[in-house]
Amino acid sequence: MEKNILIVEDDDITRKILVMEFKRRGYNVFEHADADSAMRFIEREKVEIFGAVIDLMNLGYGGNIGDYLRKIPEYNETIIVYYSALSKQQFNTKILEYPNTYYIHKEPGSIKMVVDKIEGKI
Repeated sequence: MEKNILIVEDDDITRKILVMEFKRRGYNVFEHADADSAMRFIEREKVEIFGAVIDLMNLGYGGNIGDYLRKIPEYNETIIVYYSALSKQQFNTKILEYPNTYYIHKEPGSIKMVVDKIEGKI
């Protein structure tokens, strides 16, 4: 599988830092500021996606893009990291019951945790 990463993050600074970190580690990165744009990209391009970093409070379809990916058999093995300022008490944690699905709280230093989670280091 190619080392393709999908990033769906509406905060420009956070998205750019994530993109930079994954590119620095050799990943191909597909970045989107909103879930609607990401879904159209997936439908149109049908690229392999090794990992996805998804902001739960994203504009449009929001964190549900993870559910969208899970409904497509080609993405059943995709690692999904929900990366959000929401606490676990503020969203439906059933989304974390899928295999290869994780949550990381946005806080200083957490971008490294996101990259490490995708790479299987934590």
